[in-house]
Amino acid sequence: MCKPVNLLNKQGYMKGIIIYQGKYGATDQYAKWLAATLTLPLIEAKNIDSSKLVGYDVVILGSSVYVGKLVITRWLTSYLPVLIQKKLLFFVVSGTSAHDPSQQGIITKNLPSKVRDTAQLFFLPGRCIISQLSWKDRIILKMGAWLEKDPQKKAVMESGFDEMNERALAPLITVARTLLHHRNSD
Repeated sequence: MCKPVNLLNKQGYMKGIIIYQGKYGATDQYAKWLAATLTLPLIEAKNIDSSKLVGYDVVILGSSVYVGKLVITRWLTSYLPVLIQKKLLFFVVSGTSAHDPSQQGIITKNLPSKVRDTAQLFFLPGRCIISQLSWKDRIILKMGAWLEKDPQKKAVMESGFDEMNERALAPLITVARTLLHHRNSD
């Protein structure tokens, strides 16, 4: 499953892979849509090691945000020496709008500067289906809603949301195709 594949790699084009880590399924769904569209292998971060990364030129990373933190941060930090040698695209799945200033704070706090400075970032709308949350996460969300001052954000936190949208991947797909269709100069 992790064999580097790309429709054009036999002609010397770049090879890519999608690696992701999520919590409740939204990141998984975006990763599957990407894999199907780009015809790339897909693997959860917990199932890959640095030896499997060697054969790839382009790595598309995906992570959900949980309580203001990227869930892939620990994995990403441990594989940083290998990853910074790759072309990186990074998608972040969150309940917060891509235009919300807090998004930049999440990136600054969670991504090592070597990744922030080189990866192209894409923010994707997520979902929060309260009935699917663990009891612990329901309590955390309820507490967050109680502390939230913005009535609109508070209402969303109390009722949940589902903003998943395959079309939101279009900019990422365009950039990925451009990278993957460049000849590898190695």
